Amino acid sequence: MWPTLRAVLWSFVGVRRRQAYHDDAGSLNPLAVVLAGVFVGVVFVVFIVIVVQVVLA
Repeated sequence: MWPTLRAVLWSFVGVRRRQAYHDDAGSLNPLAVVLAGVFVGVVFVVFIVIVVQVVLA
């Protein structure tokens, strides 16, 4: 679980070494990567919404 989450978080940042990308591409489950990406995306959007509500309150 941690390698999948780590790969998704690095992809959100946009910084990844080529060798790490190739290592992950061969070892990670694509379905788990998609699900983790959706989860991290939803958490990010909820976080942004909360921050905006706090700032505007």
